[in-house]
Amino acid sequence: MSDKKILVILTGGTICASTDAFGQRYSDAANVHIIDGFERGNSPFAGRVHFDVIMPTDILSENMTVKTWNILLDALLNQVDWNAYQGIIILHGTDTLAYTASLLSIVLAGVHIPVCLVSSQLPLNYENTNGHANFRASVELIMNNIAPNVYAVYRNSDGVIYTHYGSHLLQCANFSDDFFSADAMIVTDANNAKLQGKAYETGTFYLNKMKPLLPCVMRIMPYVGIDYAAFSLTGIRAIVHGTYHSDTVCVERKGGAGAYSSSSILYLLDRCKSVGVQLFLAPCRPDAYKYESTGDILRAGAYHISGVTNEMAYVKTLLGCALDLDEKQLSRFVNRSINHEMIY
Repeated sequence: MSDKKILVILTGGTICASTDAFGQRYSDAANVHIIDGFERGNSPFAGRVHFDVIMPTDILSENMTVKTWNILLDALLNQVDWNAYQGIIILHGTDTLAYTASLLSIVLAGVHIPVCLVSSQLPLNYENTNGHANFRASVELIMNNIAPNVYAVYRNSDGVIYTHYGSHLLQCANFSDDFFSADAMIVTDANNAKLQGKAYETGTFYLNKMKPLLPCVMRIMPYVGIDYAAFSLTGIRAIVHGTYHSDTVCVERKGGAGAYSSSSILYLLDRCKSVGVQLFLAPCRPDAYKYESTGDILRAGAYHISGVTNEMAYVKTLLGCALDLDEKQLSRFVNRSINHEMIY
């Protein structure tokens, strides 16, 4: 047995479960299945790695909350000896993987070992599961010294294992089990995964500096017929509002310059200003002023977030609030690159 150690963190989800003939889910099964499957496989590192296992939380990832994120972050801060391990593998469900990957890529910027998030499209005891392949590739990438950063490792339905930077990962699309990112790296050697990767950009390691996250950021996506009068702003510090593909939003007016309906984002901005809520548009390029509607809302006092995924825009805003940043500081924070997240 090698003295190389990898910490496996179980959080729940499909990859942390097996099911019986009646569909009953057993969530602690990953402790047995994922590691035993690796040791019985033909990886060159089988039998050469010592695995420690902790399980700070056990939920289906669609049930992820800010409170549960805090439990995971607390475990990373207080239960992990970062100098004891070659790397860390976090087993996580697929549904909110992109959000957690984005969060950890910023919170852990500066980490000196690789952290790999691993999911599975089926329980580990199913024949066609990709969980074992994803776990094996993560172990091999860590043992082959991929650069320290936060990654998501996942085999798509095309049979190819992709390694994504956590800061670039997109959610699975509806009707699909595949993950994508703008610069996904392909694992070409299925027998011994090797990639150089790219180390973190800054050494900020906000895990040591932030307060607990609070559910104080609202995310709104535009759609025809939206009514901003229906949204409660109680307990909200900031809103991350999506845009249509041209970086546009509805600024419909009923008549004069100051008259607009509750379907206009200008109505929402007025409500935000009255209670001290900061309104961001994301994605929204800095030059979006050239669009009449977008320029209207930006000149009225909304802020833009550019260059990052929607998931990243949300979690950076959430983290900025946990760092107690004021309005101008928060605007600069969400538009400053921390871990190569400015990808677009």
